[in-house]
Amino acid sequence: MRRFSFQTFTALLFLTLILLPSDRAVSRPGLFSPNAAAAELIGDLNALRVANGLTPYLQTSVLMSVAQNHADYIASTGVLTHFGSDGSRPYQRAVSAGYPVGGDLSLGGSFAELIHSGSAVTNEDALAFWQANSADSQVLLSPEFEDVGAGISAANGLTYFVLVAGSDVAPATGSGSPTSAPRTVTPGTVVPNTPLANGEIYHIVQKNEALWSIAIAYDTTIAELKLLNSLAGDEIFEGQKLLIRRASTATPTPTEVPVTVTLGIPTSTIAQPVTPTNTNTPTPLPTPPTSIESGRAVAGGIILSALLAAGLASFLSTRKRVGKPKAD
Repeated sequence: MRRFSFQTFTALLFLTLILLPSDRAVSRPGLFSPNAAAAELIGDLNALRVANGLTPYLQTSVLMSVAQNHADYIASTGVLTHFGSDGSRPYQRAVSAGYPVGGDLSLGGSFAELIHSGSAVTNEDALAFWQANSADSQVLLSPEFEDVGAGISAANGLTYFVLVAGSDVAPATGSGSPTSAPRTVTPGTVVPNTPLANGEIYHIVQKNEALWSIAIAYDTTIAELKLLNSLAGDEIFEGQKLLIRRASTATPTPTEVPVTVTLGIPTSTIAQPVTPTNTNTPTPLPTPPTSIESGRAVAGGIILSALLAAGLASFLSTRKRVGKPKAD
């Protein structure tokens, strides 16, 4: 009986060790797994392109990695910028990752990057924001770009979106990225953006723009811009995203309460209607599902604990039987 129990214990222990995941097997070096939400964003973008008679973009693992790395970086800093931690520009990060950017690299090459962030922002919100900007919209619906990548990261209640698109050949319209074509204006001249559907207006700071010139372009004041964006001074930098106007809130019209006056009876006090308050509840982010490896680890841990407890009980039971004196 003792021999059978020991063999059974050994077999079950072997099965438990098999269930425990191996770090070497899980790591899978060189395998890139794209962000599922980012892939859905590209799917929505390609649906938009098809609706406009354009060829869908090709999702590449290199550009997915480039976009995700930059999304993680701006999420860690909380600053919307097209510059990397080392001061690199979008096309430079793509080239370093192994993507052959076409066109004149001194002008940014045939490559573009779009960024956006906000609280409880969905993929549809990000696309709508980019569509509202003429330069960003040209990237979404560019006939020249062929490849695309996207990255989504979250930090401190905000979600950060990065979309990159490019081609390994020079654009047919000439040198440089299509994003530089529509901004053929005098340096320092601010081109206002179109308000979003909810009335919000954002502005991405361009080269040689100043806080005073942005305030004039949007018919506001420097003080208001500093208050909306929590700026301590007047300094801004290229690539910074500024909030120009908050989302418009509909003011409910109070219902008039009719008053009946009867002669000889004092008039009662009119009850003032209470203005309802609109409360926006952010949509909670979905919790990622538990991986197969972690489930196997939990199952293996439970089985191993049960085996140890059974082994200890068997050992104590054997000791009792051995130590018990035989009857005469």
